[in-house]
Amino acid sequence: MRWWMTRRVERQATRMHEMMDRFNVDGAALARARQGELYAQARARCVACEFSSKCLDLLDSQAVSKDIPTFCANRQLFEQYRKS
Repeated sequence: MRWWMTRRVERQATRMHEMMDRFNVDGAALARARQGELYAQARARCVACEFSSKCLDLLDSQAVSKDIPTFCANRQLFEQYRKS
């Protein structure tokens, strides 16, 4: 794998965790679900996401919202694993 591809995957994974933190997703529960399969699928969706610039803009903004954005490919999964 080329260095730039490795870097892109790392950045996407970081964004996924930042989104999970921002929207109070239980990462431990998600990682355990179906023996890690759901987490792996979520990560793959994030890596392939076409809206990474929107995601970065959201994460860089100071705006506070409880709503996971509709552009997020992991929205339903993150909603399902939100902490109460």
